[in-house]
Amino acid sequence: MNETEVQIAGDSEPEESPYRNLWVPLIIVPAGIVIAIVIVFALFGAIAGEEASLAENLDRVLHGGQNDRDQALFNLARQATENHTAVSEGREPPWAVEEGFLGRVRMVVGQIDEDEYSTRLTLGVLLSSFGDPGGAEILLALLELSDDDDPQGKVRFDAILNLGLIGTPAATEPVLVFLQHEDEGLQSIAAIALQALPGEGVRAALVATLSDSVLSVRGSAAVSLSKLDPPEPAAAPVLRELAGTETYASENGLDVRKYRLGRLVSQNRVRAVQALARLGRPEDRALLESLEGDEDLAVREAALVALRDRGPR
Repeated sequence: MNETEVQIAGDSEPEESPYRNLWVPLIIVPAGIVIAIVIVFALFGAIAGEEASLAENLDRVLHGGQNDRDQALFNLARQATENHTAVSEGREPPWAVEEGFLGRVRMVVGQIDEDEYSTRLTLGVLLSSFGDPGGAEILLALLELSDDDDPQGKVRFDAILNLGLIGTPAATEPVLVFLQHEDEGLQSIAAIALQALPGEGVRAALVATLSDSVLSVRGSAAVSLSKLDPPEPAAAPVLRELAGTETYASENGLDVRKYRLGRLVSQNRVRAVQALARLGRPEDRALLESLEGDEDLAVREAALVALRDRGPR
């Protein structure tokens, strides 16, 4: 199981798009259907209801009323997640996958309205969780939505995220385009997804993004560059910037909606320290040593681990 880092690490006013003006690079999420539960929470919320099989929930997506459909989509993601978790732990999956189920999922995708983007997104992730290449095709098609189709960017954001989690080679070029998008959230998630997407142009594009004027975008690119093989040392100046506190205070001074939660700043700093550790540059040792006494215990621990793994001078 591979890993990709994703967390919405800033915050904004409720009336704004939840994906604008945020740094989105930083929690570890296992690849596959697990991320679908996050998508459905965001799109539909947790909706209680009676238990139904995978097939029954799929039927409700096609034939139910709006509330039934929303509940069914949530349940499909939850059930697939529970199956995924059980298999990874060596247990029998709790939800039976009937013969022909994936074919029926593809049929439902073909029958729902073209503008049911959130439903297409969830079903595309569901197919991808079973290794069906048709899932990636659905997600790729969602990248072509316009700002009018997807005004808050939520559908494209989650499609990019999942294409990165899947590691779909065909997604590299379409995702690269989003590094130039005007929506900072879409730029940031594109930079993060590219760490898992193959292509000769990925490293160069991410290096170019390090000079972006937006902290969230250049920070996302720097974290991704530290995850490439080999890690890209050009990311170091941005990571060093993100490991401190001054940058966040400055950003908050310019816009009080950004980086106002200490917990999120702490998480970002920890990930920056971990990314610096991946680079393994001798010249970063002094910075890591200076963080051994940081007042943030999480940052202090990350620095101690990084120094321990490096060994003595």
